[in-house]
Amino acid sequence: MNTPVPQGELLERIQRGLRMVTVPFPHLAGLVAAARVTLDDRLPTIGVFASGRLTANPDFVHRLKDNELVFVLAHEMLHLALRTHDRAKGSDHLEFNYAHDYIINDILRTELGMPVPANGLDMPGAREKSAEEIVLDMRRNKQGQSKTSVWNGSPASVQRVFGPGGSGGEGTVAGDVLDAVTEAELYPEEAKGAAARAKQVKELAAKALGLARAMGLAKGLRGTDPGAASQTVLALRGLYRTPWELALQRWIESVAPGDRTFSRASRRGAERTDVVLPGRRREGWILNVVLDTSGSMTDEIPRVLGTLAEFCDAVAVDQVRLVQCDAAVTRDELLGPHELAERRIEGYGGSDLSPALRHLAEDQHVRAVVVVTDGEIAYPAEPMPYQVLWLVPGPKAPAFNPSYGRVVSMLPR
Repeated sequence: MNTPVPQGELLERIQRGLRMVTVPFPHLAGLVAAARVTLDDRLPTIGVFASGRLTANPDFVHRLKDNELVFVLAHEMLHLALRTHDRAKGSDHLEFNYAHDYIINDILRTELGMPVPANGLDMPGAREKSAEEIVLDMRRNKQGQSKTSVWNGSPASVQRVFGPGGSGGEGTVAGDVLDAVTEAELYPEEAKGAAARAKQVKELAAKALGLARAMGLAKGLRGTDPGAASQTVLALRGLYRTPWELALQRWIESVAPGDRTFSRASRRGAERTDVVLPGRRREGWILNVVLDTSGSMTDEIPRVLGTLAEFCDAVAVDQVRLVQCDAAVTRDELLGPHELAERRIEGYGGSDLSPALRHLAEDQHVRAVVVVTDGEIAYPAEPMPYQVLWLVPGPKAPAFNPSYGRVVSMLPR
């Protein structure tokens, strides 16, 4: 019979493990500092709340080796960084929890160079998929194999885990992403401040993901939550005169309404005195733009907005409908082309443009949409009821191969 380990020693061991998490993942330091550790045998293994409370079963922690404990703690901190709590809202809580578990464990297996401990959920290659894709795969393959819980689970079919009569559901102990209702039930004396702490953790998560991308540590980390940060960007105009402009120009012209007419001279030929080019007949044309405002787009947005402003001038766009989105639509506004030069950009959180694309699909007047993104996104699998041009700045465009629309690479000379 094992001698019980004093809780003080276990708490110190967990705190030491959290400090070790910041060695391979320095961008998680803010979240680690905000984490509050609680030992509680009412939980079978370990779980994390949106408030940053990390609750662990003492026996579970005691059985883990030091490197396994670091793996498990890093896993829970990545749930906070990826905002699994928020992203799971509106979907099956446990399904989304499992999807992120597969992604996180695949990342950690590679980064820490060790197998997934504690009989945890394991799906090689999951880091290359979005959580939405994994959820769909699980739903299609109901006879596939899963486990009855995130840690120390027994083998079971997907149907048993998530189907009728399974262990899925909001607040279930099978998952390690624990909701606010469960936290209030377990720790009612601290329930009043939980919402404020959750807001602080959300802001730290947005900073962690942005820092990860800046440090080149974000491979496989696809954000999934609406961001908490915002800033005013000054679009940089006139910086690009590159071959991809021709492709973008042709696409915009192909979707622009109205015939050419010599009653309105083209502004593209304004510098010429020996020839007059026909312009577009004005019909109140609105160009629809979806702007990816995830953390990885911070450096690209000013250049892209400046370039789009110039193109709008060239093809006589009257207004631009700019829909900002990270993992939720953060702003939908009509602007004059000149107003793109200085906009307040909101988000810098996750990377799911599905809400924006489906939002525009509900508008029967939308015929064409320019989507500005770095390609590290989730998007609807089904084609949209309008033409789509994916404008991808930087060198990542060749790797972005959506199933519909046209991709234009925004590469400088």
